[in-house]
Amino acid sequence: MAKEIDKAASRIEEVIDEASGKAYLPPCQVRCPLKIDIQRNHVMISCLPLDEREASSQILKIGDEVYDQNPLFPIVCGYICGLCEKECNYKDQTGAVRRIQLLRFIAEHYLPYLKTKPSYPPPTREKVAMVGGGPASLMCAYTLSKKGYHVAMVEGRSDLGGALRLIPRYRLPKNILDDTVDNLVRIARIDVKDVRFEPTMGDWAKTMDDLRKEGYRAIFIATGTPFPRRLRFEGKLVGGADLEGVMFGLNLLSDVNQGKVHPRLFEDRRVIVIGGGNVAFDTARTARRLGGKVTLVCLENGDKSSKDGIPADVEEIEGATEEGVKIVYSRGVEEIIGEDGKFRKIKCPRCTSVYNDVGYRGFNPRFDKSDVIYLEGDVLLVTIGQTWPRTPFRQVGLLDERDRIDVDPITLMSNRQEGIFIGGDVRRVGFAAEAMKEGVIAAESIDRYLKGEDLKKGREKEYEKAGIPRAKEYKPQPELKWSSARERINFEPFEKGFTLEEAVEESSRCLYCGPCKSCKACVMLDLQIEIPDIEVNRDICSGCGVCVLVCSYDAIKLEKSEDRAVAVIDDRRCKRCGVCVAACPSAAITLEHSVDEEVMAEIESVLA
Repeated sequence: MAKEIDKAASRIEEVIDEASGKAYLPPCQVRCPLKIDIQRNHVMISCLPLDEREASSQILKIGDEVYDQNPLFPIVCGYICGLCEKECNYKDQTGAVRRIQLLRFIAEHYLPYLKTKPSYPPPTREKVAMVGGGPASLMCAYTLSKKGYHVAMVEGRSDLGGALRLIPRYRLPKNILDDTVDNLVRIARIDVKDVRFEPTMGDWAKTMDDLRKEGYRAIFIATGTPFPRRLRFEGKLVGGADLEGVMFGLNLLSDVNQGKVHPRLFEDRRVIVIGGGNVAFDTARTARRLGGKVTLVCLENGDKSSKDGIPADVEEIEGATEEGVKIVYSRGVEEIIGEDGKFRKIKCPRCTSVYNDVGYRGFNPRFDKSDVIYLEGDVLLVTIGQTWPRTPFRQVGLLDERDRIDVDPITLMSNRQEGIFIGGDVRRVGFAAEAMKEGVIAAESIDRYLKGEDLKKGREKEYEKAGIPRAKEYKPQPELKWSSARERINFEPFEKGFTLEEAVEESSRCLYCGPCKSCKACVMLDLQIEIPDIEVNRDICSGCGVCVLVCSYDAIKLEKSEDRAVAVIDDRRCKRCGVCVAACPSAAITLEHSVDEEVMAEIESVLA
């Protein structure tokens, strides 16, 4: 088993530029809300022995490292997220490194072991309550539990997981979700008797008062966005929502996952789904699996690179299309038309623009009402987003004069009531990992609050993305291993994961864009004693620039020193690969704790 090493946070501190204050990291890690050590994970996977028995202990070590940063990684990283892939420097070459499949590979081996992982020591510090049982609350509870706090939860559903419970089983298997959440509850000592399942969440004023009377010193509210958003056209509600056959996609997903729906509910019925996000595609693909003939209508166009491009993931769009879902782009819904109390069709003018030029937040669809089509159907599923109930927040005085949640954006503490923190989707709708990040932020704030420390000091961090290294060739991205469209029209998972050999091969595609000091996988694996120091002897450097030409990481530049040029190495960008050492005609560059002689000889032969 590889040795222990410093935590991720301390390694990130080592790559902060003194002048700018920015941490220099690979773009995948910058995009990851939880700043997981993606490059480090990939290095460690790429070094796994190809014998499964030999590899097993190292796989568990990788799992332990990821779990420490994200206890929901088997479901979030292994099945549904992929934010890091969208920023991978490989994406514009031959396709991003398939991080989701790599983490799923780790999770498949790690979950059986997770059941034996011991719980944290019994709590010795103050009591903290979570209102809501989704990703943000679970992450907050986990983080506080590691610090010794007693954590409890108030949840409105019959099980924990929040919005994760709405994801179709073919995308996120129930047993994986259950095992991950159940083990987190056990490990973090969220005692079952403290998980208060209240179907309606009751009277919030009483709930808050009761929690305080029971000695809870801080409360984190992360109730998510459990209610579907009503359909609007040009700012006005579209009528017809009460017609038979009109329903919300969110409710359908919930009912299907709870086993409340007949398996052929939409047999031979024409189903229209409204929406362009991943939830809309989940709804459309679920309706197909229930026997429906499905058409999806969205405001956005089919060009994902454009300002008005459809937001759903490419895999969702391709999967739905293969499964027989018809997509109608650039259409709004002006009117829902019924007959004898039943839904019959929708009126759809062409959408000419979805967002203002100011960007994604400037949602302001515009229409050409002279270009109209009508789409007929038997069922209409509205899936255009979710919202949160204002009444409970208003009831306990947590809203401002404009009926918005009034919270400090850095600390997440309410500006209306001390000791109450609010985060996750209820504050800002986003991805599961982004909600989890807010759980971590809230946990840090609660810890400081209960210690009487400054809640804001040192909290805001900035990051600089590492550029793409030069490479002779870029390895092709492996195809996803999906069952055929015909075989997968059911609720069984249809994507096969990586084998050990495939995981090792795919992780080796990683360009390792980030700094050595924020990774240190080589030290963890005993390939290095420590990160080597690299130096340029300015007295003998000729300023020829050969080192600049051979460096694949743009880590070297020439600077004028008195009357001549000398090489200067950026310690953060340098990979300690030794290429510049081997190439320097003046022997002016040295690598302390240097590369093995055989490795250096191999580098020199390549450069010859």
